[in-house]
Amino acid sequence: MYQFTLKENVLSDNTLFVAPKGKIFKGGFIAIIQEYVFANEWSDKPLPNKNFRSVNSLNKYLEKHYPEFEADFFGTALY
Repeated sequence: MYQFTLKENVLSDNTLFVAPKGKIFKGGFIAIIQEYVFANEWSDKPLPNKNFRSVNSLNKYLEKHYPEFEADFFGTALY
């Protein structure tokens, strides 16, 4: 599994998990995004995971919510 940091928060980072080339996650997903929202000074509130089965839907989500994110997906299921 490959892990990319989408946004660095104070306590918890928003993270993109991508399956290796030729593999998928349980449920048929190729990518999972784990996001957090500020709750208070000591903790962040996790949001429900965003799961993606297609590269097209993942790219649309990344362009809309993380326009500054750029990564090299060579060797992953996205390449």
